[in-house]
Amino acid sequence: MNLLVIVTLLAISTCAWAVSYTCHGDVRRLHPTGRANGGVTTSKNEVEHDYRDLNNKKSCYYASGAAHCIQPSVIAALASRESRGGRLLTSTGGWGDHHNAYGILQCDTRYHNFCENYAWDSCEHMELMVRNVLVPYITQVARKHPTWSQDQKLQGGIAAYNFGISNVQSWANLDGGTTQNDYSNDVVARAKRLIANHNWQ
Repeated sequence: MNLLVIVTLLAISTCAWAVSYTCHGDVRRLHPTGRANGGVTTSKNEVEHDYRDLNNKKSCYYASGAAHCIQPSVIAALASRESRGGRLLTSTGGWGDHHNAYGILQCDTRYHNFCENYAWDSCEHMELMVRNVLVPYITQVARKHPTWSQDQKLQGGIAAYNFGISNVQSWANLDGGTTQNDYSNDVVARAKRLIANHNWQ
């Protein structure tokens, strides 16, 4: 093996090692209750049902996760909850929520003016949502609740993704008022399933 090949392999290995996905917290340290109806078992079953669609876009979730130092499993779990990994949107051209939301991560056109900047099922659209919505919400939760742990702030940002930063009031009732009153606990449970059962980051 020549020197150039050795140096290249070392560079690739170093870059792979250097990628971090937990700057905003780690869902593995959280203890979600899962779905309001059926608990963690239902969350696990639903993300497993979506796994084929999620896995087809795995490179997108990982690219965005690497770009923003957030776990790809979290992004994919959001996609699972929002649109079943995009499966619900194939017949609507990417539209959901009574034509108010667009894309696999469901950008709400009532609150954001960039929702149609990219194709609904593209990596660019997912990246847009992580960069412009998810990560800023985690940062705002961190400012609003400075005493929360980093992992709690991450889950708070996930809740805010569903019902806005102003509604993130307390850890004890974090999901009160989210869709079906279980949004962040469901998403975190789905993310943990992807990590535990499919070796996702």
